[in-house]
Amino acid sequence: MIQLLTKRARCAPSLALSLLLALGGCSWFSDEIEVRVPVELVKFKAEVKLVDRWSVNLGKGAEDSAIKLIPGLVGGRIYAASADGNVVAVDTGTGKVVWKQSIVDFYAEDERAIAFADGIDAITGGVGVGGSLVVVGSAAGEIVALQQVDGSLAWRATTTSEVLAPPQVVNDKVFAQSIDGKIAAFDAASGKRKWLYSTTIPSLTLRGTSTPIADKDFLIGAFANGRMVMLDQNRGQLGFEQRAGIGQGQSDLERLVDIDGQMVLDGSVLYAVAYQGNLVAIDLSAKGQVRWSREASSIVGLGTGFGNIYLASEDSRLTAISKDTTADVWTTEALLYRDITTPVAVSSYVAVGDFEGYLHLIAQSDGRFVGREKLDNAGLTAPVIADGSRIYVISNSGRLLALEVR
Repeated sequence: MIQLLTKRARCAPSLALSLLLALGGCSWFSDEIEVRVPVELVKFKAEVKLVDRWSVNLGKGAEDSAIKLIPGLVGGRIYAASADGNVVAVDTGTGKVVWKQSIVDFYAEDERAIAFADGIDAITGGVGVGGSLVVVGSAAGEIVALQQVDGSLAWRATTTSEVLAPPQVVNDKVFAQSIDGKIAAFDAASGKRKWLYSTTIPSLTLRGTSTPIADKDFLIGAFANGRMVMLDQNRGQLGFEQRAGIGQGQSDLERLVDIDGQMVLDGSVLYAVAYQGNLVAIDLSAKGQVRWSREASSIVGLGTGFGNIYLASEDSRLTAISKDTTADVWTTEALLYRDITTPVAVSSYVAVGDFEGYLHLIAQSDGRFVGREKLDNAGLTAPVIADGSRIYVISNSGRLLALEVR
């Protein structure tokens, strides 16, 4: 299986070039490579302020842009992870570190030498929180569960391949999706695997996976073949399967339809978007029937708010789409080719980060820019976490920051 890197070179951030980088370095041997230059930011009159509350150094930032290190928020604490293996619990009010634990300590010396060689990100996906657990994916091909109270090891469990998205913890189970097209369910108390769902994925895929959605008694997963499935949480049985596009073209690259970005579940309607595919609205109460569909292409996925779906397209165009009419409410090209993060609703605004480390606030009502703050020179890849007017974000240099929208 060949995986395309989705982190774009600044000189030419096209997916075609990313494939060349993945397969053998930056070679300028084709006049057909499209050069995409990130737009310069335009000045505007700020309407809101982003006030720093606190920041915590977690450790090393992720070298691999496909790794999704997204914080988990529960019970007055936020749990975050660094690429070099640290899991950290922080008090959201004070920014005080409650505990900090390296998952590398849970491995014997011979295991470390193989799984955590120099330059390899120790944590590949996280953070999942639920029940009494904090769960991450490790470079050893495992998920590692820690106790929320003190960071001690609860259990380790082997997965079939890398886990690049946060595992989900719900209903006494832990669900983890791996890059080989499989979703596994583990007992939250023991780590014993309960079931395994598998689908066939193509030989050429984007590097990464979408984060599964666990709700009530079902689980939604999306794969590199452009398919979404609803599974029974208890036994992993298939409820329905639906597509977000069908690959077309003569080459594997042209036929690539991959769902890597964030899905949105709003009541009984699931919204998902594929790279080189479609944005689809699927009615879960009608056995997965498609309510509406429109052509779209995205790597990071969707957000929601104000009755809209927020689509961050592959070229970093941001569009608000009415859930009811499917019409564009507004669109902005002010962040084109800036590798924006998954859009997240914060109060009356939409928050996205970019490759230069700017956090942007955009009005949900009409798409005007209302706030901007430079947070980290290394850039922002992970989507923010919103809690009322509070924003939490992990920067690419490995810092967890808390900000208030004023």
